[in-house]
Amino acid sequence: MTTMALNNLWNYLEGLKLARKDRDWLAGKLMEATEKEVAETRHQQEYVKETLYRALDEVEAAKRGELKMMTEDEFLEELKKDGLL
Repeated sequence: MTTMALNNLWNYLEGLKLARKDRDWLAGKLMEATEKEVAETRHQQEYVKETLYRALDEVEAAKRGELKMMTEDEFLEELKKDGLL
């Protein structure tokens, strides 16, 4: 929303003369979206962190000769098979 639209919405809400209980409910509803966004961002960050650690572990295992790394062609083929490319 634009700043003007938000100001108009705020003026409208102030004009409603809401009871304390109703203001608390409205504030809670406004915060729900923010809390969901924070939770989703944290989840994405944890997923990326976990994936990077797993990838680094695989590279280290490959350096020690414990794991054979895929070639570029094998990797691209796997992505195609999984529908990611």
